[in-house]
Amino acid sequence: MQGSRFKAGILTGAAWGCVAWLVYGVVESALSIGIQLWRFREMEVLPWQWPLLGMLFAAYACAGMVAGALGGLLLNARKTPDTHRIFAALTVSAAFAANLISAWPLARSEQIVLAVAAVLIVVFVAALVSAEPAKRWNFLAGPWTVSLLLLGVPSLSRELLTPQDSSLKKTGLSILLLCFIVAVAAAVAYIRKNRPATLVSQAIAVVGAIALFSAAVAVAQRDAPVNVNLSPARASTPNVVLIVMDTVRADHLSLYGYSRDTTPNLRQFARQATLYTRATAASDFTLATHATMFTGVYPDWNGAVNSTVPNPIALPVGTQYRTLAEVLRSRGYWSIETAANSGFLAAWTGLTKGFAIPDLRRPVTLSSADRPFYLRERAKRLLAHIFDTGAFDRPHRIAADINRRAIDLLDAAKSSGVPFFLFANYMDAHTPYVPAPPYNRQFSSTTDAPLDASALHDIKLQVDAAKRTLRPAESQYLIGKYDGGIAAEDSAIKALLDRLRELGLYDNTLIIVTADHGDTFGEHDLMDHFVGFVYQELVHVPLIVKYPGQHEAAKFEDLVSQVDLMPTVLEAIGAEPLRELQGKSLLHATADPGRVVFSRGTRSPLVGLGNQRFGGLRRAIFSGNLKLIGWTAGPPELYDLTSDPQEQHDLYQPGDPRAQELSKRLDDWAASAPHHASQGYKLDRSATERLKSLGYVQ
Repeated sequence: MQGSRFKAGILTGAAWGCVAWLVYGVVESALSIGIQLWRFREMEVLPWQWPLLGMLFAAYACAGMVAGALGGLLLNARKTPDTHRIFAALTVSAAFAANLISAWPLARSEQIVLAVAAVLIVVFVAALVSAEPAKRWNFLAGPWTVSLLLLGVPSLSRELLTPQDSSLKKTGLSILLLCFIVAVAAAVAYIRKNRPATLVSQAIAVVGAIALFSAAVAVAQRDAPVNVNLSPARASTPNVVLIVMDTVRADHLSLYGYSRDTTPNLRQFARQATLYTRATAASDFTLATHATMFTGVYPDWNGAVNSTVPNPIALPVGTQYRTLAEVLRSRGYWSIETAANSGFLAAWTGLTKGFAIPDLRRPVTLSSADRPFYLRERAKRLLAHIFDTGAFDRPHRIAADINRRAIDLLDAAKSSGVPFFLFANYMDAHTPYVPAPPYNRQFSSTTDAPLDASALHDIKLQVDAAKRTLRPAESQYLIGKYDGGIAAEDSAIKALLDRLRELGLYDNTLIIVTADHGDTFGEHDLMDHFVGFVYQELVHVPLIVKYPGQHEAAKFEDLVSQVDLMPTVLEAIGAEPLRELQGKSLLHATADPGRVVFSRGTRSPLVGLGNQRFGGLRRAIFSGNLKLIGWTAGPPELYDLTSDPQEQHDLYQPGDPRAQELSKRLDDWAASAPHHASQGYKLDRSATERLKSLGYVQ
């Protein structure tokens, strides 16, 4: 009999612990996700995020059961009322307080809530020791009350209010919120005549809250119906599809000879398309390169370069330039986009001009290293011992998310009969390098040295500031994930092209597959991109073009640039070229030994602080097999890319006539560029948050 009561006490304690911790998880998720969805309308909970939330809830449930069972074991002889419920509330409060203490120093709101947690711990311990405090403070031990008291203040101060709000305002509202929660809890207890809710009712409430929250999110983020308000055009008018693989360097595609088979589907696609082996990016970051593709002029002309002031981090496209989407829309095209890079392709950049549907949604944030009051960071670390938790840190949509929307748009275009321009941007190979299964394991062995995705930004800054080097094991681990991201995009591109075929649109569509820039993994002592350099790993990009009606493979081995894409599209659809274009059409291109193309280094102000190597501005000129890098803060570099594609042997000599000629042409070209001022332009909160989520700003 005694043994049965003992077991029952342990089971009851485990059940109350499970309920209390699940309630905490529900409140934490509802506040965090709900506030994000309310503040930033472009956010959504994506299909791959629901299992992550399920993992969090499971972790909380397990932690609660273990803690509650321990309480049942220790307190089985106690006769105080609601012992198990109070102990469960104590474990949540104690874990919350310990988590905050470990993250010291704390923000003001976190200091306030740490004091609240300390008070709750004292109250609950006293209630477990004596019946009198238990009777008086019983109403505070409800799992919903405890969770709201712990999370309400930091959610208000850190999530709802802005940094511009005064400390006095934040503190005052925090105190009012705490008083309100306590008053409501006391009122509910009085109405119930101090009879707390039962375990069964609390369990039902948790399940109901999860179901209600899930349903509310699903209803709130349904896609709006797609309407095409254009008249059908001639059946012969070719469609245009531009696919950009964000941050993908050419030498990591098997199509370009890479040892890993990262792009089997693009290799198949190239059998009926034209492969350009020497395509050069106009810069080393997304905004500048996309602006070049969209305007047909280099960044120094279109204005989309890094800023000289902290806000903004970069400048938008000059208003005097018409984008490709605008030009095509003026000719009756339905211009539509779906892009994963919501930071540097957002409306503030000017790159959404002309798109009837600019789809730049992004996932809600589930990992917040800068929000130490969330227990989910601890839960995530525990889960990492069992599961791959990298997806918690993924700040952008994956290729499957982009395809889901892109295919809907293609279906609508087919039904309407209008010519369309579809721009799709994939980001699976971008930091923090967390491709979706099965690609996350495709090129990563179990012996790889793991790196926490949330730590990559800090590691990048240290490597680029010469404070540490990227170790070979770390580099190989990241490259494995990076290659997996490329494979994921390759698979998604196949699915998109297959849909074009199914709809009967493939043959009469100009399809361009390229990248905006590359990435570095320790080469030239660099990590990541947007670092201000123009080495080949950053500016040699893939380019495959399937022209309308093309059925045979072709290869073009001369220099081409991103400035060539807009004139190519305009000629392919029969439009006159714009006067300001600096590129040339590739549709009927022939070898031109005298052609030169250019690239410009553009870096984030966060990179290389205090390191002289990152001073000044680098630009590159390409001519034949030669590449000269000019630097305003140091000597030039000269490379023969045929014999030295990895740029390991600098050939520059001051008296070399080749270097002198290229230097003069580069200087003349740079001197002819217009001046762009950054003063007076600032990013709004939404734009700043988008860039922050991608690691571009702090």
